[in-house]
Amino acid sequence: MKTVMYCGTLFDGTTGQTAKNQVIVIEENKITEILEKSQYQPEADDKIIDCSDQFVMPGLIDMHVHLAFCGKAALTELTEPPELVALKALNNAQEDLMGGFTTVRDAGFSSLRGAQAVRDAISSGIVWGPRVFTSGMYITQTGGHLATTYSQESFGQQIFKPVNTADSPDEVRTACRMMLKYGADQLKLMVTGGVLSNSGGVGEQNMSYEEIVAAVEVGKMHNRVVSCHAHGTSGILAAAKAGVTSIEHCTMVDDEGIEYMLKNNVAAVPTLIVLHVLADGLSKGVAQSAVDKAAYLLPKHADNIRNAYERGVRCVFGTDTGTPLGPHGYQHKEFVYMAEAGISSEDILLAATRYAAELLKWEDQIGTIQPGKFADIIAVKGNPLEDISSLNRDTISFIMKDGIVYKNEQN
Repeated sequence: MKTVMYCGTLFDGTTGQTAKNQVIVIEENKITEILEKSQYQPEADDKIIDCSDQFVMPGLIDMHVHLAFCGKAALTELTEPPELVALKALNNAQEDLMGGFTTVRDAGFSSLRGAQAVRDAISSGIVWGPRVFTSGMYITQTGGHLATTYSQESFGQQIFKPVNTADSPDEVRTACRMMLKYGADQLKLMVTGGVLSNSGGVGEQNMSYEEIVAAVEVGKMHNRVVSCHAHGTSGILAAAKAGVTSIEHCTMVDDEGIEYMLKNNVAAVPTLIVLHVLADGLSKGVAQSAVDKAAYLLPKHADNIRNAYERGVRCVFGTDTGTPLGPHGYQHKEFVYMAEAGISSEDILLAATRYAAELLKWEDQIGTIQPGKFADIIAVKGNPLEDISSLNRDTISFIMKDGIVYKNEQN
């Protein structure tokens, strides 16, 4: 039996263009045909999904979530048992899917194998959820971003160095290889300070150029993505020179950093939403230090991303969902903030579909609606190309991932 989807407007993700009155034919979990409606003759046993008055597009991809974190005002999960955090993470992943995100990239988990366990449980069919692409634990430095938040292990003293803490190029190589040994899909580095930790100035560079290069070398040897957290200008420049795959946040990028991003084909994952949320979070329980850092960075972020985008840097959709006041499945305001930063509606939709799939190196499987690819498809009430704010959890009326329907308000 075939599933046949009638589309009022189809954005297939191959370009920024749309087509009217199209039919998507799905068999099992794959797309087999795309035709004009007038060319398709329904068969008696076809399962019809009628979205003929809706905007149909590939399933959304969020390139920066933290499945371990639940969007509370504080990151309590950092000190909770890893088994409990993994169960919470599964629920978070399912919320993301119900928000239309059929694929998520976990940008750093609080335990060595938690995200991989969630990924594998979903991919093997034990539980349901989105496709998960994992970083394992993020790799940081002694006293670096989020390194100081780990619980102490013995009589109030930490008696061993965490596996993800690295303080030299050789230690970075070891940490990277350990992440890959335990099944991470990519490597995630903490290159500068952060808003949510007591690691010094939010923009100060914490990982040296030589250390970043060591991670990039390991990534290239194993054909893995290497992404880095970087707010400050010098850290962004070092990461861009080293040739990482993507720079997360990319807050204080300057012209020199942009030049190296273009030279080395480095993408930006801006996560604009998180600074907006944190800067306004004091009354909601966010720590004063985090509010102050976010408020300092916020006015500069959109302008710098606009400059990078206009110069030709590829911007890919990501939200930092799971961090304080960022609940999973409700991260769609990022689309609006990307538009306010000057990114075109076409590129915003591509940023959350094809561009994201290409960054993951999964472009042969997901990211566009084409024959042979997995049937990851959503439908929206409204036209996001005309009004990007029309793409949100409430307006997404249909969600299919891997040929399975998780939401259908058509019938």
